[in-house]
Amino acid sequence: MNTKLLILLSVILMLASCRGGLKKKDAGEDNSVRQLEITELWRSDTSLMTPESVIYDGKRDIFYITNMNMEPRLKDGNGFISKMDKVGNINDLRWIEGLSSPKGMAITGDTLFAADVDELVIMDINKGEIIEKIPIEGAMMLNDISSDSVGNLYISDTDANKIYKYSEGRITDWLTEGLNGPNGLLLDGNRLLVASQGSNDFASVDLATKSRTLLTEEITHGDGIAYTGIPGHFIVTDWNGEVFLINPDNSKRSLLKTSDKGINSADVEMVPELNLLLVPTFYRNCVVAYFLQYKKVAVEAAEEVTEGE
Repeated sequence: MNTKLLILLSVILMLASCRGGLKKKDAGEDNSVRQLEITELWRSDTSLMTPESVIYDGKRDIFYITNMNMEPRLKDGNGFISKMDKVGNINDLRWIEGLSSPKGMAITGDTLFAADVDELVIMDINKGEIIEKIPIEGAMMLNDISSDSVGNLYISDTDANKIYKYSEGRITDWLTEGLNGPNGLLLDGNRLLVASQGSNDFASVDLATKSRTLLTEEITHGDGIAYTGIPGHFIVTDWNGEVFLINPDNSKRSLLKTSDKGINSADVEMVPELNLLLVPTFYRNCVVAYFLQYKKVAVEAAEEVTEGE
C-alpha cells in the first residue's frame, strides 16, 4: 500500500472520536487547555512548476493546483492546472493548459475559475478544458478569488490595488480605494477578508459599506487565507514562508516558519473535516500537507504557549 495512504489512514483513525473538524475544548475539570499543533503528513513530488494556489473540489474529492511556471505577470501561455489526490499523488500534471500565470481559484458547481494576469479564466471541470477567458480592462496582476453562496466572485489585483467583482457574466470595479497590494481573499459572512503584501496586514471589508477594518498587523507579504473550521479562527500565510493562526480577538500565532529554509508558503487550502492544510511552496515546486490538531497543555504553561488565544 502507498506509504502516504498509510499515513493518512492513521490520521483518520486518530480523528474517529472527533468529528466535524477542529474544535475548541469544552470547559472541564482536568486543569488544562488546548494548543493547536501542526504536523507534516506528506509532500507531493517536485514535478509542479511554481505552484501558487491549491483548492479542494469536495464533489470529486480532488485538489487542483495552479502552476505559474515562473513568471507571475508574463502572458507567455505556459501556465497550467494540475490535479492531485488526497495523499499527494499528481494524477494529471497538465490537466488544463493554455493559461499564462494562473494564481487563485474558485469553484462554483462544475466550473473552475482562475485569476490569470489580466484575465478571468473559466473552465469546465467535467471536460477539463477552458470555456472562456474574460479580459479585465486595466488589470495588472490578478491574484486571488473568493466566491459567495450565489456564485459571485471577488478578485484581487495586487499591482493595481483593486478588488473586482464578477456577477452574472460581468466584471466591475468593486473596491478601488484603501488597498495596498491586496492578495489573499476569503468571504466570511457579510465581510471580505483580505491579506495584503503591500500594507503587510490582515483586514476585513464590509460587503455593504465597503469600509475597511484592520484586524492584524505584521503579516509580512500577506498571501493566502483559509478557514480552519473553528468559528473565528483563520489561517493566513506570509509568502516568504510563515503560516499564522488568527484568533477571534485578531491576535496571531505562528504555526510554521519555513522562510529560514528558503521555502515559500503561497495560497493555502484547508479541508476542516480532515484537519488538513495544503501549502504550495512556490519555487520548491511541491505542495506540502499538514495535519492540524489540538494538544492538551497544563494551565500553568498555557499563558505562555497560547499567547493571544
